[in-house]
Amino acid sequence: MTSSEIRQSFLDFFKSKEHAIVPSVSLLPDSPNLLFTNAGMNQFVPYFLGEREAYHQRLANTQKCIRAGGKHNDLEDVGFDTYHHTFFEMLGNWSFNDYFKKEAISWAWELLTEVWGFPKERLYATVYKPGAGDPAEFDQEASDCWSEIFIAEGMDPKVHLIHGGKKDNFWMMGETGPCGPCSEIHMDLTEKGDTRGSLVNSESPLCIEIWNLVFIQLIAADDGSYRPLPSRHVDTGMGFERVAGIIASTKNFTDFSRPPSNYESDLFKTIFGSLAEMCGQSYGGTVPKNRQKLSDEEKRDCSFRVLADHIRTLCCAIADGILPGNEGRNYVLRRILRRAVLWGRRLDLAPGSFSRLVDSVLDTLGPVFPELGEQQDVIRKVILAEESAFDRTIDRGLQVIDKITTKNKGGIGGKDAFLLYDTYGFPLDLTQVVARERNMKVDTEGFNKEMEKQRKRARAARKKDVIAVSDGGTGVVATQFVGYGSDALKNLETEVREVIQSNDRTYLVFPESPFYAERGGQVGDTGEVVLEGRRIQIMDRIMRDNACIRLKSIPWKTSRGKRPR
Repeated sequence: MTSSEIRQSFLDFFKSKEHAIVPSVSLLPDSPNLLFTNAGMNQFVPYFLGEREAYHQRLANTQKCIRAGGKHNDLEDVGFDTYHHTFFEMLGNWSFNDYFKKEAISWAWELLTEVWGFPKERLYATVYKPGAGDPAEFDQEASDCWSEIFIAEGMDPKVHLIHGGKKDNFWMMGETGPCGPCSEIHMDLTEKGDTRGSLVNSESPLCIEIWNLVFIQLIAADDGSYRPLPSRHVDTGMGFERVAGIIASTKNFTDFSRPPSNYESDLFKTIFGSLAEMCGQSYGGTVPKNRQKLSDEEKRDCSFRVLADHIRTLCCAIADGILPGNEGRNYVLRRILRRAVLWGRRLDLAPGSFSRLVDSVLDTLGPVFPELGEQQDVIRKVILAEESAFDRTIDRGLQVIDKITTKNKGGIGGKDAFLLYDTYGFPLDLTQVVARERNMKVDTEGFNKEMEKQRKRARAARKKDVIAVSDGGTGVVATQFVGYGSDALKNLETEVREVIQSNDRTYLVFPESPFYAERGGQVGDTGEVVLEGRRIQIMDRIMRDNACIRLKSIPWKTSRGKRPR
């Protein structure tokens, strides 16, 4: 089966079970405590909390997810193995106070074994059994459901049904709130498939969790107690890339001689093909035995995986309006892009090559997520602009690293790591990547101390240069940058939203502007604004809480609403 067939068959299956198929929501989450949408259930949290009533009791979808930064951070492992991703799709089905364990379990088994043809004898189920100090009771209901299935299939429940404690088989939304036991389905991918469950939850890449069925039936109270919820829900999640990779790696379950890899599916073949054309090398599928000592083949294959994963992440995030930047989730995207460019150097890729991979992502994901096609021009321009900016500093940064590591055989000190970050745009994790290749350490504690010193300097500087909104202002709203296209660089018409005076400086605030702001070590754009027939020289564009244009140091007064060019 192709990846498209797998995805569609999942949706069709649950549609046949009277589920409404809903689209993926944006990667920009509603929840303020999340960097990105990182699970299929994110959009349904209000239903679990009882804040809103579900518009349909049965739902299913494929959800775009990013796990990079924050609690769920897979970034550092991407490339070094064959199953971690920063971007992935999560297939899921939900029941809001409708069906419960029996249906969820039996339908999962039906889809896996009857629709997709997973070998039954290689599948294992886990159910919750509390250990010392764990909450709630043994999940007898789920255990009975699985036992009935295994007995009907002629399989021994004592072998295929495995118990797990709170760490593996109990789901909680937070310290308090909705929670409940979960039941996972694992697959034995060893060549003979005869491990009899001994590798389940052992972190072995040869025994992989396929699907997690969460049964939300309890609420955790402030006093540490757990009581039944008035409404019970089902929340399931299955990694799409993982399933597609298993099916591709085993050639539709006919050959288990090779280790499984998510990157074997056609989701990545198109991107790999584009990379091969650009660098003249082919992906070999090798996995590092020692991350500190990569062979040439391992460097090549790690690079292929890093670039393929990261271009998918950036395309989908930018399509949802999340752009690389200097803070929060925006900085995470910038780190991901720079990490990709750095790994691209190991393939001897020409500058600008990373942005050329956008078409491959559009080919594979565009039909599923139409926003990619709608925003393709913006995606290309943003990635190319970021890539070009980093390309201008990366060579110098690598030269500095060479000097540092030649001088300091013991490793890269905190001050040097901060210099690389602050002056040359090298995030700490990229410095660590280079250091690992040279079997050297980075003083992260020293780096953090230098970072805190910079924060204190920035706070002190902000106290000295206070910008006040002019009298009668209605509040400043962040300016939208529209300067990615050449058409916007000349004769753009807009309005003056606010005039801000600060000592001898004058600032104009516009709803939109083609001037790039001074940030991330990059100098702000200069140019001219024509206002009421008068030409005004723009010294630079800066970020002060909101985007402002700083004029040459001359007095200037005007009324709001005039249209400058």
